[in-house]
Amino acid sequence: MAEEKPGEVHKGGGEKTAGVDALDSKTEQHHMIPVWFFVGILLLVYGVLIFIQGLAEWSHPPDTVLSNLHPPVWWGILLILLGAIFTVKHYPGRKRKA
Repeated sequence: MAEEKPGEVHKGGGEKTAGVDALDSKTEQHHMIPVWFFVGILLLVYGVLIFIQGLAEWSHPPDTVLSNLHPPVWWGILLILLGAIFTVKHYPGRKRKA
């Protein structure tokens, strides 16, 4: 009778099929990156772009209602803050409390 290798499952009838050995210490562990990390990166990038655009039009605001409040600057700051929170909170490899 042939010698069984670790990771093989013995089937009836003498056939062997490859299986996964649950106790195999050589198995690779795959870590998934949370989608919220990428959402945070996008919010951060968009926030920076909108903030820069708001600063560029600070001295020459467009002819729109309430343009004197400079909404791109405030929205840019808000998106930067939200993006930073999402990115830090869902950073890959960071241990989370259960």
